[in-house]
Amino acid sequence: MSMRSTLSANRMHVLQAGLVLVLALACVFVLTLPARVTTAAGIVRYTITTPLVWLRDQPSLIASSTYPVYKGEFYTVIARSNDSVWVELATGAEKDAGTWIMTNLGVVTQGKLSDAPVPLTLDVVHPYHRAIYYPDWIPTITADQKAIYRGSVDYAKDLHMFTVVGDCNSLPPVYLQRVAAGQFDVTDYTGLGWVADRFTPSFTRISLAVNGGFNAAAMSDSDWADHALCDKNVGPFACEVWVSRASVIFIEVGTGDQYEWKDFEKNYRPLVEHALKKGVLPVLVTKADDLEARNGAPSGYINSVIRTLADEYNVPLLDFWQATRALPNNGLINEGGLNFHLSQAGQDMHLVATLQTLDAISR
Repeated sequence: MSMRSTLSANRMHVLQAGLVLVLALACVFVLTLPARVTTAAGIVRYTITTPLVWLRDQPSLIASSTYPVYKGEFYTVIARSNDSVWVELATGAEKDAGTWIMTNLGVVTQGKLSDAPVPLTLDVVHPYHRAIYYPDWIPTITADQKAIYRGSVDYAKDLHMFTVVGDCNSLPPVYLQRVAAGQFDVTDYTGLGWVADRFTPSFTRISLAVNGGFNAAAMSDSDWADHALCDKNVGPFACEVWVSRASVIFIEVGTGDQYEWKDFEKNYRPLVEHALKKGVLPVLVTKADDLEARNGAPSGYINSVIRTLADEYNVPLLDFWQATRALPNNGLINEGGLNFHLSQAGQDMHLVATLQTLDAISR
């Protein structure tokens, strides 16, 4: 072999050895890179923000419950309803049954909800309406009251949205959210499924005018309003009327007025007038307790004012006091005489009476 051939062969061995070394170092470098999460375009991730939710077989409040999910769990969204009120989650069980959840019971943490596909067909069964005769505490809705409800669209209100203002007994976890989360089955009550279906978005709404201890005066106190959403001069009640675009508003205050019962009518009357001025039908709701009687008021004073104002303004009265008289301890938790929190039976009656009233209004 010539010297030139020998040098060429040696050079080739050196190049090959160098290439192996470079590849080896490259592998080491790649293996020691920090792990990186990569996601495909269009993937939508979602986390549960409600303590316990039962998923549904279909995107409907009257659909059967399938599997429970819990706060803090993450899932991939595999479908959404056309209006994005519902999303279907990849839980590993979706092939056996539906895994639908109301979107507002969690939050999208990755991607855009609009990227989730809408199935070509959603076999959602909408309940039919049937006439029902309700007990005396459910209001009989007059033609004038129906006209207020139907005419609310002229004030840019939504006929499929109602809202509530009130105290601790109106907080979402013990009231409307129970329907959305599958913890209260509306199909157990004949004829009420269609009401839940009609007002579906309302059951996940977080009212700006519900808080523990709220009384009639607080409803007009601007210090309690969300100034990021409303004018700095308005109170929680006006703010909720404006933001929610609800056509019906349930006014459920009075328990927190036990010490200011003498001013209750003065503080309550403007709420009714504001709702009517804005084209919203107010439903006045009596309370299950009589706390003001412990502070010098005549027994049943606040409820009597509510009934009087409902008659004066010709607006619906949901007489929840009467509805709870046949329940154990009048639908209240036994708290040593200072009873005002609703018991489980009281909470159930609260929901049933609300749905029945909505049925009477919108039928």
